[in-house]
Amino acid sequence: MRNQTPAGTPAAPTVTSAHLLETNDVTVKYNYTKESLHPTSLSFDKGTVTALIGPSGCGKSTFLRCLNLMNREIPKCVVGGQIIYHDHDINTKDENLFELRKSIGMVFQQPTPFRKSIRENILFAPKRHGRVADKASADELVEKSLSQAALWDEVKDKLDQSALALSGGQQQRLCIARTLAMKPDVVLFDEPCSALDPISTFAVEETIRDIADSGICVAIVTHNMEQATRVSDRTAFFYMGDMIEFGETRQIFLAPKDQKLVDYLTGRFG
Repeated sequence: MRNQTPAGTPAAPTVTSAHLLETNDVTVKYNYTKESLHPTSLSFDKGTVTALIGPSGCGKSTFLRCLNLMNREIPKCVVGGQIIYHDHDINTKDENLFELRKSIGMVFQQPTPFRKSIRENILFAPKRHGRVADKASADELVEKSLSQAALWDEVKDKLDQSALALSGGQQQRLCIARTLAMKPDVVLFDEPCSALDPISTFAVEETIRDIADSGICVAIVTHNMEQATRVSDRTAFFYMGDMIEFGETRQIFLAPKDQKLVDYLTGRFG
């Protein structure tokens, strides 16, 4: 694991960690009042998929947005605790978000392609960050990113057409490819398949698994229990703002320890 501060990011206190990304007692308050997320400590590693499950409003998406400091964009939202990334605490007012989000990418619930061509969707951020030297390197990046997202064969002959002409599932995989174009080592997914049909869902799930198998750290919020079992290595169960149980996915689903988790998995609430 690298032990360095991303370029352009002010130094923060060094914390020794065995994990790529880790949270220590992270909390979230909206309007400076009641905690929406109670102290939560989780760890995330390269090459693994961690699923965050639980009923609606339980805090799982709130927690996910902490990992790349997205909650900072919300007025009167306060995030407490430590978020350790590459052995330093990024949960500081001085953290450079522009630099951080090159390494911790995010894919949202609804596909969000730019009103540009497929090619320009992929190259927009790399160009802005000065990562594209010439046409050859740009073409290579476009092909590699789309291939990683299992989309290249479907769009290679229409790269200069509008991304908005793609199907919903293709648009979501384009958004994944756009994220991968920045070569992140962490990708966060917030309900990425909730708006997709079963065939598109399967394609996105395969892509997520392939991304992790390539060595990238993945965290995914999902309401779909079958999806969690298909794609994740570890699962964390949230309920009423608390992280109740965390472990290997097989153990969470076959031998849950907490009664709240048992009730959730058997449909007694949520």
